[in-house]
Amino acid sequence: MKPLWTVFFFATIFCLSNARADNLLDGADSGYGEYLSGECVTCHSKDGVDKGIPVINGLDAEVFASIMHAYKTGDMDHPVMMMVANRLDEEQIASLAVYFAALPGTN
Repeated sequence: MKPLWTVFFFATIFCLSNARADNLLDGADSGYGEYLSGECVTCHSKDGVDKGIPVINGLDAEVFASIMHAYKTGDMDHPVMMMVANRLDEEQIASLAVYFAALPGTN
């Protein structure tokens, strides 16, 4: 599991360095994020338990948004995540980001 998180960490750093963090969370609405989260928790555990798919609960909002934008632009490659990200607009990504950031993460 450690190699996956290492890749995830470095991909996140890469994305953050290329994203405009000041605009990533514009229009964010946590309530809207909760409404949209149903599809996310189909794969990513709603309880924040890692079962082989990365936990997104408690993930920093800017990191979450950067990763989703990287999938949307093709800078990160995962067919399912690219499909999901491409269906989301900026406000939806920002809303999901602040919603998941507010949830308790795993230690």
